[in-house]
Amino acid sequence: MILLYVHALAATGVVRNARLLASGLAARGYPVELVTATPGGEGVPGVPHHALLRESRTYSLFEKLIAIGALRRHLKRRRADLLISAGNQGHFVAWAASRGLGRLRRVYRISNDMVRAIPGAPHGGSASWERRIMTRLIASDADRIVLVSPTLASIPAFADAAREGRVAIIPNGIDAAAARAKADADAAAPHIWMTKDVSVILAIGRLAKQKNFETLLRAFAMVRCRRRARLIILGESRDRMRDRLMAQARKLGVADDLALPGVVANVFPWLVHADAFVLPSWWEGSPNALLEAMAVGIPVVASSTAGNAADLLDGGRFGRLINPADATAMAEALLGQLDPASAIVPGDRIEAFSLRRVVAGWMEVIDRLGLSPRPERERVVVCRLGPVHQN
Repeated sequence: MILLYVHALAATGVVRNARLLASGLAARGYPVELVTATPGGEGVPGVPHHALLRESRTYSLFEKLIAIGALRRHLKRRRADLLISAGNQGHFVAWAASRGLGRLRRVYRISNDMVRAIPGAPHGGSASWERRIMTRLIASDADRIVLVSPTLASIPAFADAAREGRVAIIPNGIDAAAARAKADADAAAPHIWMTKDVSVILAIGRLAKQKNFETLLRAFAMVRCRRRARLIILGESRDRMRDRLMAQARKLGVADDLALPGVVANVFPWLVHADAFVLPSWWEGSPNALLEAMAVGIPVVASSTAGNAADLLDGGRFGRLINPADATAMAEALLGQLDPASAIVPGDRIEAFSLRRVVAGWMEVIDRLGLSPRPERERVVVCRLGPVHQN
């Protein structure tokens, strides 16, 4: 039995990839269960979903502490062979709950930069040492570590694990055909600005420090000095970040050209009706939003430190890469991508990051751990999942 753990089935890239992995494992005959700390959310057809807690609690640390005991009991009850912790938010619970369960194999999927050693980036103050300790604990505990970006392999704890043969690099992927189908399913422009003769720049991500939207606003103000343009940022707000971004936009004089619609169910119509996509993040793992933009062919600008963005764009051959701390360079890159004469488009680069390659990578990891699928007659047929928007 394989238990695949995420903290909650929220609209995030981690959950999107966990759902796809669960579907792929079940389709290949592995007995798999999706386990979360909190109830609710969209599961996976044909895959059982077990919530450890009856309700979500506002104090997240307290919620995780309760989830540790609940997950430990569930691991014993289900006699699990393999625990896959699919995202960074769940690693502490997975690590603590599995202490002393000798027969249980453990795989940690590192979905984002846990150390965040990027000049100029917000590090979270005293939390930095906690992340470093957790990284070392995970690295020493794991039977396998799956990194979504080769850049994560430079973290010392993971470099040691790599020398021991316990690291696999499996970048995120996307079903490009399904993405285009979702874009075509709703051909209408999702926002009134996208029906006007004014360029629209689109960004996608939680309104959080990691996403670096403050620098983006400064760059956008520079763009507005040279051409008419508007900026739309899709994503949920955390810690009153929406209010802070709107206040910054007012100071910069661009508030009338900034829209923050929140989370949307289908991001693809927004992408196909925008003129350029920007990913200004300080750090990422393997950014799903960038994959989604590439899948529909929109010109992109991405931070060179946003996980494997440089690899996705092949060093700048399929989009423009910028320093996330340099608002001027970001503005110049956006202006270049908004001009059809100078725009660098993704072309067919997305084909190198197909879901088929992602699933094949995970099958190799699981095969090396010695797990076998169920006999053919017991296999469950699982519906193929299309892309799901995440922030």
